Amino acid sequence: MMEIKYPKNENKEVKYIGKDGNPVCILTSKNNREFFILYEVLSNGILNKLGRARSPTELEEKFQIHERMKR
Repeated sequence: MMEIKYPKNENKEVKYIGKDGNPVCILTSKNNREFFILYEVLSNGILNKLGRARSPTELEEKFQIHERMKR
């Protein structure tokens, strides 16, 4: 299992796992959940920021997280 390099000063909220058992994306929050940040997990454990929003659901829909998890 790969080690993810989490961002400093952000709270880990959700880890989205693909059907192969590896993390696909992670969701973090900042400022007492004022907004959420979605990252794509690259194969080396580095995170690629996809976007941020006030609602996790908005990010899940915009970046089709559930479809990514099925791949």
